[in-house]
Amino acid sequence: MLDYVALLKEALFFLILINPVSKVVIVNMLPKEYKPAAKGKFLFRASFVAFILLIVFAIAGKLILQDLFRIDINALRIAGGFVLAVIGFKALDKGIFFQVDHHKSLWDLAIVPMASPLIAGPATITAIIVSSSSNAPPFVIIAITAAILANLLIMYLSLRSGWLLKKWNLMGALIRIMGLLVMAIGVDMMITGIKLFFGI
Repeated sequence: MLDYVALLKEALFFLILINPVSKVVIVNMLPKEYKPAAKGKFLFRASFVAFILLIVFAIAGKLILQDLFRIDINALRIAGGFVLAVIGFKALDKGIFFQVDHHKSLWDLAIVPMASPLIAGPATITAIIVSSSSNAPPFVIIAITAAILANLLIMYLSLRSGWLLKKWNLMGALIRIMGLLVMAIGVDMMITGIKLFFGI
C-alpha cells in the first residue's frame, strides 16, 4: 500500500529539483511571434520528452549506473549535488537559470534545453535513480508523474500570468530565492553522498 504522505513529499522534492520558476522565466523569454497555442504545444512536447527520459532512468537507471558503468550511487549523489549547487549559485549570483537561443526553432528548444537539461536535468536524474534504489517502481513513477504534471500546469499558467511578475519586478527575486533553495539542496546531496560513501 502506498504511503501518500511520503509520496507527496517525494513528488514535491522532484518538483523543486525540476524548478518550475526557471521554466516560467524561459516561457516568458520565448519569441513573441509565436502564438499561445504553439507555445502550449511546445510545453507539452518538452514535458512529454522529459517524462519519458525520467521514467527510463527510474526503471533502468540503477542497472545502467551500477551494472554497466559500475558507478557508486553515492558518487552520483555527490556529482549531481555539485551540478545543482553550481546552477543554484549562478541563479543566486546573476539572476538567471538559463539563456534561450532565439536562433533555434521552437521545436528544437522543446527538446534542448527545455526537456533536457532544464526539466530532466542531472540533479533530477540523480535523485530519481537514488529514489529508485530504495523505493518500489510504482512509487517513484507516480511521484515523477505528479511532479511533471505540476510543472506543466505552472508553465501553462505562466503563459497568462507571466506579465504580472514582470510588471511588479518579481522575476529576479523569485529566481534568486529559488537559486538559494536549489543550491542548498545540492550541498545537502553532496554532504549526504560523502557521509554514505565513507560510511559516516
